[in-house]
Amino acid sequence: MRVKIENLTLVGTSRSVDFSSGMNTITGGMSGGKTAAVSCLRALLGGKVDVVPELEGKTIGGTILIGDRRFRIIRRLVTTPNAKVEIAEIDSQNAWRLPVSQLEAGYELTFRDWLLEQLGLPRVRVPKAPTKDTSELTPVSINDYLMYCFLRQQEIDTSVFGTPDNYGKNIKRKYVFEILYGLYSPKAAILREQLKKVTAKLNTLTVDAETLERILADSSFASRAELEVEQAATQNGLDQVRAASRGLPRENHDPRTVELRKSVSRADSELGAIDRAVQAETTSLEALLNLRDQLVAQSRRLTRALVAERLLNDFEFHSCPRCGAEVADRGDENTCRLCLQEPPNKPSPSTLAAEQDRVIEQVAETEQLVERSELRLAHLHQTRAAQAEIRKKVGEQLDQASASYFSDYADVIRSQAADEARLEEHLARIKDALNLHLRLADQTERVADLEHERDELTAEIERTRHSDPSAAFRLARLDSIFESTLREIDVPRFDENAASFIDRRTYLPVVDGRQFNKLQSQGVSVLVNVAHVLAHQIVSLEDPGCLLPNILILDGVGSNVGHEGVDLERLRNMYRTLHRVTIDHPELQIIVTDNDPPPIDDVYVALQLSDMDRFVPSDGDEDTIAGDV
Repeated sequence: MRVKIENLTLVGTSRSVDFSSGMNTITGGMSGGKTAAVSCLRALLGGKVDVVPELEGKTIGGTILIGDRRFRIIRRLVTTPNAKVEIAEIDSQNAWRLPVSQLEAGYELTFRDWLLEQLGLPRVRVPKAPTKDTSELTPVSINDYLMYCFLRQQEIDTSVFGTPDNYGKNIKRKYVFEILYGLYSPKAAILREQLKKVTAKLNTLTVDAETLERILADSSFASRAELEVEQAATQNGLDQVRAASRGLPRENHDPRTVELRKSVSRADSELGAIDRAVQAETTSLEALLNLRDQLVAQSRRLTRALVAERLLNDFEFHSCPRCGAEVADRGDENTCRLCLQEPPNKPSPSTLAAEQDRVIEQVAETEQLVERSELRLAHLHQTRAAQAEIRKKVGEQLDQASASYFSDYADVIRSQAADEARLEEHLARIKDALNLHLRLADQTERVADLEHERDELTAEIERTRHSDPSAAFRLARLDSIFESTLREIDVPRFDENAASFIDRRTYLPVVDGRQFNKLQSQGVSVLVNVAHVLAHQIVSLEDPGCLLPNILILDGVGSNVGHEGVDLERLRNMYRTLHRVTIDHPELQIIVTDNDPPPIDDVYVALQLSDMDRFVPSDGDEDTIAGDV
């Protein structure tokens, strides 16, 4: 997929760099900030923020061409995994604001996942430990794919797309190689997910089944056949005990006992009637007592009224009862001499006396009714006590009769009850043991099914590794291009007749029979690295099935290559080869950083840095830009 960085801007400063198609260079001294610029380019393509201190917290902007679509990306250089990246498609209404690498609520994609989608790269998860089926799965990210698009200065002469001492990174490098060249199908990722789940279930069930087997083997219920026979015998014995229990007499039909039961029933009925009569008489007595109290209170009020009338009716005040002063004659016969008001109409004393007599008669009648009610209640209590005594005696006689009748069966009943409880408990234990056998059989069957499923998944995964017929052709083409690139650059050879190729086990280059880690010259390692990465790009440019992003960023390619004599010529050859490939394949963009200007002509210098003009402008330059804005 074509990827081109058109512009890089350090927001808030005067730094803005335009890149062209083909080959670009960034030059300058060691302290000019070339590596900082490369870090910003990596950040635009989803890389981790690993920058010099003066870039921490800064914001970068960039215009990137992916295929035929152009995007403007704004990203702040912070290590926070959910920091937001702003994306807008130029000449379109499409826009995104996504977290860098950590998915959170409200978002369906991260910035790195978005890049995978735009580049058409598969989103797969691979085992952290390839040799273990139950290994934890980890996603292949945009950073893993871009290992084949970046050569970092600190690693350029010691590794090829991953450090030998970084086991996890080296595993990812191998998986990306297999994905790009068709050795590892994305289908295998789904199959490995299924295989992991099946293996986890299988391990759990196997342990559980082994535990059940040990429990049953160490118990008296090891044989399922014996348990089934014993279950049938125990159930038969329990049925016989229950049948015998049902045949025992449950009631005494002796005539004397029957008559005693009737007497007890009659006594209970009479006691119930007496209790109901007591309750009714108690309620009536309480009502009469309340009525008597009300009549007595009424009589007392009438008495007070009569007394007050007799004492105060004809009394004339000649002196004021308050101050003692003489009260003169005043008022008339219809008004009170003291208050000069007309006295209220009051019942006459004779009327009050008659009413009092009537109330007194009612009180007397009520007292008589209370006495009669108390007598009836006392009689009812006596009657109940006598009836209760009769009930007690009849009940004792019935108990004696029943006890004598059932005494002959008591031992039999107790024995049968004990036998029934024992057999029920033993039958329950047998059923529990049989359930364990059933569970063990079910788990054994499930283990067999899971083992079969595991074997099928393993075979299917192995088939996917060789399902792409073009993989062998791509690998042969990679070897051929790698060899021809080495010769074009004129990398020093160790055996003129030996060929160079990519090791099918490690996916690292082998030069004339020497493994890459056996190349002792730093300069040779750099040249081999460049030839290797360039060969991958050419294969992907020739074969659309190889999905490597077509951008190559090389940081400090000339730092370990000599600048005199043959070494200088080899450096020029390397630049010529890079330049030629971009001419032959315009879709490929190459950005090279170096301390010195390009040793060949016609190479576009996108940025020239120095100690006085560093990639990150000084504070004075930033203040000027802020003032202009």
